[in-house]
Amino acid sequence: MLDRRQFLRTSISAATVSSIAAWAANTPVKIAHREGNMPKKDGVSAYELASSIPGLTGLEVGGARLLDRATALAYKRESDRWRIRTVSLYAAFPQGTTLVTAGAPAEETLRKTIQAGELVGATVIAVGGFFDTCPKMDNETSYGPCVELLKKIGPLAADSGMSIALELSLSLAEYQKLMGLVGHPAIRPYWDATGTDHMGHPGDGTKGLEVLGNNIPMMHLKNGRAGFLMEDVHLLEKHPRSQVPERVMSIKWAQEAFPILKKAGYEGWFAFETPHTSVESFIKEATKNVEFVMKCMS
Repeated sequence: MLDRRQFLRTSISAATVSSIAAWAANTPVKIAHREGNMPKKDGVSAYELASSIPGLTGLEVGGARLLDRATALAYKRESDRWRIRTVSLYAAFPQGTTLVTAGAPAEETLRKTIQAGELVGATVIAVGGFFDTCPKMDNETSYGPCVELLKKIGPLAADSGMSIALELSLSLAEYQKLMGLVGHPAIRPYWDATGTDHMGHPGDGTKGLEVLGNNIPMMHLKNGRAGFLMEDVHLLEKHPRSQVPERVMSIKWAQEAFPILKKAGYEGWFAFETPHTSVESFIKEATKNVEFVMKCMS
């Protein structure tokens, strides 16, 4: 005679087991928007506005104001009220301080940003550095201080359950070199495929998705100027600092990029960095963009 445990185990149908397995294997699609690229409306917070877009579940926020405890708590209340997660904080260094200069001011800023991130429930601290503020990977005097700073900050971020995600104007190979020199799992690439191609590394944007895969905790999604949807493929305007003489095509998200991410089982966050000309255009365009990402990743 079967005992109770055996009876319960044998009572689960094969179909149920199959459904559970399919559910467990399902990769969540997590979509946020960068607060700084959202239009403003009097009396309406970015969280309330984000809640009007079906499928948009997070925000990326930033600026030195978040280092103020009262401001961070206000953001937390809005996040809880509208059920929109504060996914990431973008670090804002004081004037004259960058990843290249590193030193005590940069370290203090990152430590305070991690503390603010804990307060609002973020899991990613985004750190930017472009051209003059980006470490030059062929010059140790440039990248050395950055590497030492990140080696210090990595364990602190890990202890807080966060990743430091670097958004830089580097090529894919240079990113890999920097990650290897730091050698800490909490220091990861913040990938912007469009930005990488646009800033002078055509082809690396899509290739980076394949090479870096799930080591990317978060990535920016954008497709050029306001009004362009993620599904559009078009020539980008020439970046003023790009060393590539010709204009480059925007990322082929449906045909190339999303299939790579889907195959990799990408579990990081997507964050729209798309500009919008009005609240009405934001609602219309962001809704279409979310639907597009969901369709491509389903």
